Amino acid sequence: MENIVTIRGYHTCKAEGGWNYIKENTPFLSEPNNRQWLTQGYYFWTDSDYFAHLWGRQSIRGKYAIVECSIEIERKLLLDLVGSVSDQLVFKELLDEFSQYLKEQNTGAKPTVHAMLKYYRKLATINAEIFPYIAIKAQDRKVIRNINFIEGNKDLLPLITRQQLCLFNSAIHCIKNKNIVYPKQF
Repeated sequence: MENIVTIRGYHTCKAEGGWNYIKENTPFLSEPNNRQWLTQGYYFWTDSDYFAHLWGRQSIRGKYAIVECSIEIERKLLLDLVGSVSDQLVFKELLDEFSQYLKEQNTGAKPTVHAMLKYYRKLATINAEIFPYIAIKAQDRKVIRNINFIEGNKDLLPLITRQQLCLFNSAIHCIKNKNIVYPKQF
C-alpha cells in the first residue's frame, strides 16, 4: 500500500459570493506571478487556522473566509521542507544544481525558492523524474516566540512556526474533504 500523508490545511479567501460559492469553488488557484513563494498553486496554512486568520486580517483587509480541507497525498509526491531532513537535503541538492545553472547563464540572478521551483516544475513537464513532486510544504523564519532549550545557551526552540502547503494544479484531487470554518455564518 502507498504511504499516504494526511494534512489538515486552511485556505483563506475573500468572503464573496456566498456560502455555497465558497464551498463549491475553494480552494482558489493563486495568481501566476513571481510573488508566489512556492510558485502557482493552491495554498494552505497547515494544522491550525491561526495563521489563516492572521493572513485574512492582514492581507485581505476585509471580510474573509477560511475553509478547512483534509488533504491526502502520497508521501513520495510531497516535498516536505518542514518535517523531513531527507527532503531538505534533496532541496539543497536541487538548489546547488540550480545555482550552478544560474552561474552558467551569467545573468547575475540570485537563486530564490520561487525561481528554483519554477525552473524545476518546467523541467518536470518534459521529464517527471527530475522533479516528481505535486506539493511542497515549507515554513519561513517568522515565529511567535522563541524559548531557550537550556539556561545560558543560545539554541532556541521556535514556537508557532508559519507553515504553508502549496498543492500544484495536478494535486487538486488530493483534497478529500472541505468545510467552511470561518465565518460561522454568512
